[in-house]
Amino acid sequence: MLVLGFSASYSFADFTVSNAGPLDSAGAIGTAGNGYFTGTYSGTSTLFGTIDFSGELTRVIAGTYASEARWNITNLTAGASTTFQPTTTTSYTGTINVTKTASALVWANAGDSFGFESFESYDDGAGADSTWNNVSFNFHGGPSIFNIGNYASGTDFTIDTESSTFDTELALYTSTGTLLGNDDDGGTGTLSLLTPGVLADGDYYILAGGYNSTFANGFAFAGNATGNVNVNINGTSVYAGNHPAGTFDVLEFTVGSPVPEPASFAVLGLGAVALLRRRKK
Repeated sequence: MLVLGFSASYSFADFTVSNAGPLDSAGAIGTAGNGYFTGTYSGTSTLFGTIDFSGELTRVIAGTYASEARWNITNLTAGASTTFQPTTTTSYTGTINVTKTASALVWANAGDSFGFESFESYDDGAGADSTWNNVSFNFHGGPSIFNIGNYASGTDFTIDTESSTFDTELALYTSTGTLLGNDDDGGTGTLSLLTPGVLADGDYYILAGGYNSTFANGFAFAGNATGNVNVNINGTSVYAGNHPAGTFDVLEFTVGSPVPEPASFAVLGLGAVALLRRRKK
């Protein structure tokens, strides 16, 4: 395994947003009949690593699939959103309990307001297809982040996963969660390639994940492909190791002079990296 720099493992207070319901799941995002609620994050600037979801889903229209009942999560302050699928269950009757733990990166700053809208990926008819009760979203845990060092101002960046042994995906974010680019198969075969070019001075995150990862401003969900990962910057390997399914390898680097991190990001730990659990490379 090649790792440059150190691993920082962050721990923060949970951010939980709940609603007793009923919250109808009626149609596509923005449909007037969809349920909606909000919550405000009051902690320090945070990069969460896990979402725990729970809720009770009741079928209203016969034949509707539970897998079609989904959520649109929006950081209203940042204007960033992503969709969340709590279950892959298809046919069901009555009421079912739905729980899901997802490896997901979620950026949050003090005072950020989040909105949660229930919606249907397929509208089975007029009115609610299904209804949610006792819904809870719990954002918690911070990912371990490997610092891979500093690069001079004006560096022209190429980032790839050549020599990895599985179908990779790559994304590049600013430290505050702005998505600068992502790629699936731009490299050799199913490997990934990003060519962001010259980056402004500041701090950045590289996310290396498996196939079917999803990326949006302020959010990222990990895919399930697994194998040995290798991340290169400008042809030099900066990180390599085993990549378990459902996780991201999160690499941090700085362009120009390092920027001091806020106190909430100052606790360092050595060793493992994972979004769902600590693990050894």
